[in-house]
Amino acid sequence: MSPVSGVGINYAIQDAVVAANVLSKPLNNRQVQLSDLAKVQRQRELPTRIIQAFQTFIQKRVFAPVLTSNRTFVPPAFLRLPILRDLPARLIALGVFPVHVKT
Repeated sequence: MSPVSGVGINYAIQDAVVAANVLSKPLNNRQVQLSDLAKVQRQRELPTRIIQAFQTFIQKRVFAPVLTSNRTFVPPAFLRLPILRDLPARLIALGVFPVHVKT
């Protein structure tokens, strides 16, 4: 996970929540199977791939040009539209598919 956009800790917490939701019952019963671990991986793989693609896009299209130029940074045009402007922040804060602790 790249440090771009600072999502690492958010995703670590989401990984932990999904793992707790999936593994709590098998752990309580002392019956954890490889299939339980695979279920955690299946649930987290797509959101992780999406956020990594987002990070790569931001790094290549926003940060790299700024760092290799003497020009003043101007945000991309798509970030000037309110709906699209708020989307990256929501994606970073909540993740692709927000997770919740099951009780």
